[in-house]
Amino acid sequence: MGLFSNHYSRPGPGVSKNEPKKKPFFLFWELYFRKFWDLIKLNLLFCIPVVAVLALVYFMGRFTGDTYFVYLPVILLSPFCAGLCFVTRNYAREEHAFIFSDFKEAIQKNWLYFLINGAIVFVAYFILSVAISYYSSHVSDNWIFFIPLSLCIIVSTLFLFAQYYFSVMAITFDLKLKDLYKNSFIFSILGLWRNLLLTVILAVLLFIMYILFNYSPLTIIIGILLLAFLFFSLCMFLINFTVYPLIDKIMIQPYQKKEEENDSDFDD
Repeated sequence: MGLFSNHYSRPGPGVSKNEPKKKPFFLFWELYFRKFWDLIKLNLLFCIPVVAVLALVYFMGRFTGDTYFVYLPVILLSPFCAGLCFVTRNYAREEHAFIFSDFKEAIQKNWLYFLINGAIVFVAYFILSVAISYYSSHVSDNWIFFIPLSLCIIVSTLFLFAQYYFSVMAITFDLKLKDLYKNSFIFSILGLWRNLLLTVILAVLLFIMYILFNYSPLTIIIGILLLAFLFFSLCMFLINFTVYPLIDKIMIQPYQKKEEENDSDFDD
């Protein structure tokens, strides 16, 4: 098996090597508005499984009062993140993507890894949330609990950062699950500052949605419209735009350089 999955070599217009590089902030908005209508279509497509999962959560809530058990169906949304990630990754690296067919194909090729990862994330954060709740409630009794509390918070943060990279690498490279996790945690540290910035931006977006859904009937309608048309594709596009350059620099460019050197040696 090669390093790259079949998705990596998909044809696309790309960008001229001689084109001057733009500042990331301006490039982000240029790409986002260039693909604005496509991102709306993508968001609507992703909302189909979102609505189905929310319906399952609702019916689960009718039969059980256990919070974590109620949200268990959210794991089923994980495979669809592969399609969302693939299309937005292509947009972030200025390549073409067919919204429906590429979305569907990415799910078919990556659903197992994404489903397993979704289950792991669900279990991991269940354990970490219980641990953080327990240790934080005992810190006032004994300062020694601050040590495991801090460790749990650090692990939770790095695990979150690793998720930014897991999805992108899963649909870009042909790697085993353990290697995807290993590389994801390495990038969670290597890209620490960009990961922190990305987390702050995503937190602001989530806070805005929280305010909209808890202010007035009008803002609730606005929040629903934003969820339906923009929110999911915007977040995934933002993640891809932020983390892909680091993946490209650390993994793709060295590999391509090595391949070019091998081809050059072969020609000689």
